[in-house]
Amino acid sequence: MCGIAGIVGAGADALVDRVQVMISALNHRGPDEQGIAVFQNAVLGSARLSIIDPTDGHQPLYSPDQRTAVVCNGEIYGYQRIREQYSQYPFRTGSDCEVVLPLNDEYGQGFLPHLPGTFALAVWDDRSQSLLLARDRFGERPLYYATTADGLLAFASESHALRAAGFAGGTPDPKMVAEMLRQGYVPSGQSIWCDIESVPHASRLRWSLGSSPKVDRWWTPPEVTEGVSLEDAAVWFRGALDHAVQEQLEADVPIGTFLSGGVDSTTVAALAAAHHPDLHAFTFDMPGESELAFAQDTAAKHAMTLHVLTPDTSDLADDILRLATTWDEPFGDSSSLPTSMLCKFAREHVKVALTGDGADELLGGYLVWARGTLEPGTPGAPQLKQAGLSNASTPSTNSGSLLTKMKAGLRARRTPPKPARSLEAPSGGSAVARRYASFRQYFSATQLAELGLPALDASSVDISRYTYGTADDISRFDLDHYLPGDILVKTDRASMAHGLEVRSPFLDVQVAEGCLALPAHHKVNETHEKLLLRRACGDLWPDSVSARTKQGFGSPMASWLQLPEVVELKHAHLTDPTSALFDLVDRDAVQSLGANNDQRTWNLLMLSIWWTRCRTELISS
Repeated sequence: MCGIAGIVGAGADALVDRVQVMISALNHRGPDEQGIAVFQNAVLGSARLSIIDPTDGHQPLYSPDQRTAVVCNGEIYGYQRIREQYSQYPFRTGSDCEVVLPLNDEYGQGFLPHLPGTFALAVWDDRSQSLLLARDRFGERPLYYATTADGLLAFASESHALRAAGFAGGTPDPKMVAEMLRQGYVPSGQSIWCDIESVPHASRLRWSLGSSPKVDRWWTPPEVTEGVSLEDAAVWFRGALDHAVQEQLEADVPIGTFLSGGVDSTTVAALAAAHHPDLHAFTFDMPGESELAFAQDTAAKHAMTLHVLTPDTSDLADDILRLATTWDEPFGDSSSLPTSMLCKFAREHVKVALTGDGADELLGGYLVWARGTLEPGTPGAPQLKQAGLSNASTPSTNSGSLLTKMKAGLRARRTPPKPARSLEAPSGGSAVARRYASFRQYFSATQLAELGLPALDASSVDISRYTYGTADDISRFDLDHYLPGDILVKTDRASMAHGLEVRSPFLDVQVAEGCLALPAHHKVNETHEKLLLRRACGDLWPDSVSARTKQGFGSPMASWLQLPEVVELKHAHLTDPTSALFDLVDRDAVQSLGANNDQRTWNLLMLSIWWTRCRTELISS
């Protein structure tokens, strides 16, 4: 992983110092080395966390004629296969990201569908004087940009790097402040700042000298394909996920896995342990929320070395304040604190960790809380009756023409990419999607208006892409919203703050596209979620994990908010008239809306802590 940054535009070579400022601001993402490529009209920089070819895999990476340069924050899983396809290409390093260069030679800026893995990247072509910025399909890695009146475009992995180099005025966007309070995070493809943009997930930005940037979507999920049995799907899924885990274990540095004790991380850890003897696993013993016993059972079953973090909450207020230096934008997910602690703990032993992120979105995990959004008679609705599933045995390996059917379905049923969409285009879509859009809404439109912010609610969310009227809409909605806006932001920022690379095998492109192509009734019924995972991988789980209910990786937020030192923190940020928060929202409304120790209180507190730090930086600069 890395932090990347750059400036393009006429005479950009005179702005090397400003790129260096951005790279220095991203040093936490890539503490191992820094590099800069300089052309007359482009400067690209990288702060590198060296994982593959640590000795020689320096960035930026250049084409043989030195006319094209790439900087990439990511990992290209299975890159060896691509290198084999271009065996005549004169590779200069062992870096996984170098495969971008021959792909770019063959396909031009249309190479992205041929690139697996997780990435945010920039490609400068000095011959055509053009820049390509792109993010991976699910938004695992961030990428921001800003334009200037004199035609420059600057980009960086985190928005604060752009601000550090003077590419933003420091004014929060009231609409994005409202969105952060409403749902706990800034939506994917948006920025908290008025004059900074974010490249959306699964999208690319194309720019050439003298023109304006053009942003479009380069990937969309495949359509649902019927005709594959659950048994065949389970065989495919087990093989595909196992292959993804194997590829994501590739590293030239120590690697381990997170092990919360839930079925997702248990599955990934168990598969990884089969390919990586004495795998090191890391779990968080959260007081009042502990899943330690489940993690211990899994570690014992698969001969892992389990490292247990039992947090010290004696300095919790200071820990919460330090979060402001981790999150580039205000962030309301209270599990961000234990995630950050766990990443710091794991980094003491390994440099890469696998995680179970993405399984809930792909396999219907969140339906355990959201069944009420479904219509009677749809897959997963409480009234639906289907046969239960056992997870007691490994699925048969006699899958017939399964792979052929899956691949044919993915090719034939894929919809063409659509333009990047606005938050302000509510049309079409299913009733399921409309109801689910309100699932994680903490502030109503009326309450936001009382705070002096735009009166947003779920009715302003575009649901036109979600038309199945089943749990498939819930999955796809989360892939566009909660996953890239919350879950992946949390793991990216928490891990990068501590020089740890986190990988998500469930988000392997073959696994994810295959799961999305399967119908909802293969994933959920009236009583259970993740039917496919249970059928395919249940034999890997200890009995205690098989029998447990979904818990989720959370935090005792309400208890934290009542601790004396946190009460003082709340007073300073939510009550004291001099609080920076009241630059952004009405003080009188905060007194009533933030009075309870709930998610609204937490979101307001996180917003205030973030803005206090940013305002201090703006004043001192």
